[in-house]
Amino acid sequence: MGASKRWIDNTIEQANKCETKMPWERGARRQAMIARRIEQTDTKVSLPPLPACMTMAIPDAMSA
Repeated sequence: MGASKRWIDNTIEQANKCETKMPWERGARRQAMIARRIEQTDTKVSLPPLPACMTMAIPDAMSA
């Protein structure tokens, strides 16, 4: 059992050190960057809504 615990602890430690951005992180980061840019200018920019899979909201169908 000790070797298994050490393996999982090592895996968690390495995962926490990982700085690679995952594909699903780009959407929110990109929207924040665009929002900052819009605040700096008077230009109106319309953005398409994020896909449902990238939002934090849980659809009603999932709770049923």
